[in-house]
Amino acid sequence: MRRPLRDLADVHYGRSPNEVVHENGSIPVVGTGGVYGRAVRPLFQGPAIVVPRKGSLGNPQYISSPFWAVDTTYAVLPKKGVHARWLHYSLAHFDLTKLNEATGVPSISRDWLFKILFEDPGEKAQSRIAEILSTVDEAIEQTEALIAKTQQIKAGLMHDLFTRGVTADGQLRPPREEAPQLYKESPLGWIPKGWKISNLGAEITGIDSGWSPNCENASASFGEWAVLKTTAVVWDGYNPTENKSLSPATAHYPRITVKPGDILITRKGPVDRVGVAVHVAATPSSLMFPDTVFRTRLLPKSEFSPVFLAFELSCRSVQKFWWARKVGLADAQVNLNHSILKRTPLACPDTNEQNAICARQHEISEAISALSMDLEKLELVKAGLMQDLLTGRVPITLGAQPEATEVAASV
Repeated sequence: MRRPLRDLADVHYGRSPNEVVHENGSIPVVGTGGVYGRAVRPLFQGPAIVVPRKGSLGNPQYISSPFWAVDTTYAVLPKKGVHARWLHYSLAHFDLTKLNEATGVPSISRDWLFKILFEDPGEKAQSRIAEILSTVDEAIEQTEALIAKTQQIKAGLMHDLFTRGVTADGQLRPPREEAPQLYKESPLGWIPKGWKISNLGAEITGIDSGWSPNCENASASFGEWAVLKTTAVVWDGYNPTENKSLSPATAHYPRITVKPGDILITRKGPVDRVGVAVHVAATPSSLMFPDTVFRTRLLPKSEFSPVFLAFELSCRSVQKFWWARKVGLADAQVNLNHSILKRTPLACPDTNEQNAICARQHEISEAISALSMDLEKLELVKAGLMQDLLTGRVPITLGAQPEATEVAASV
């Protein structure tokens, strides 16, 4: 049976938290983006759902404990017999942006919120649906936590690989504190004695700048010419699907076409997006790089492998060198230039050690990729379950259902 929100919950306006916010408070203060402070006393009791009233209209927040809802939100308090988690999932599944009635700052009126219709399967089925979706949410949170932990391990390993290197048996050298005789000082800090010192300018053919014509935001089809977006060059590697299609009337230039073996470096943008370096192992033949990205290639005589060089350009010591030299008036828009790049100090192990370092790096990157794929699958399963269960398309049969844990385990 379809019922309006008015029949399922009471909806109250939030209030400014200025009078109750305190550093020693224990009550969460909830805004349109989630919890952002603590208060000394609550405005409402949980469980409840905080729905944005102004600004960003998506992402309703489930709150299980007493809380303070700020004045740009509504506090949605379920009525007796209505499961709070089920109502939260129902509100999250509904596109709240459709209720925007403002021409300036997006906003939702309480009257429109009250009119939203939900498929109400009854109290027991609500509880069952909430149990199933909460179990999938727990699996998503666990996977996100595992990804975050593995990324932290990767960051620590990357530091060790580029300061200690690996021995012939694939193990990290002992730390300098334990074996100082194995290390020497360099512009990059302490590095293994057998490593050579160079700079980027001495190892590359040059630094090429790209081009960013006006074009549609749609990605190119197979064989069509396109320009990469800056988001094609990310810490996870090269992603050629992040591109913008060129119109047939726009010229394309072979000189700035991306080729296998290229190293791409973001040169312009927000401070944390400048200096991202990737190696292009393979790429479609009809992609050009934009003017926000530099392209370089190794000289034939260089002792670096391009895969290793891209990893080293991403390591802490090189990033620290670039960070101190990025130019710009604000963190929102900074640049790297040719001179900075060419002066970048580099450490060069022998070929076997470079390959061993790359193998260790690849192994942990593959682990993160596998976890990310698991997360994507879980999110797709959750979206499908929400569509099926919250719309009534697949009714809940009580008493004969598998345990909710089995739903997540089957993903």
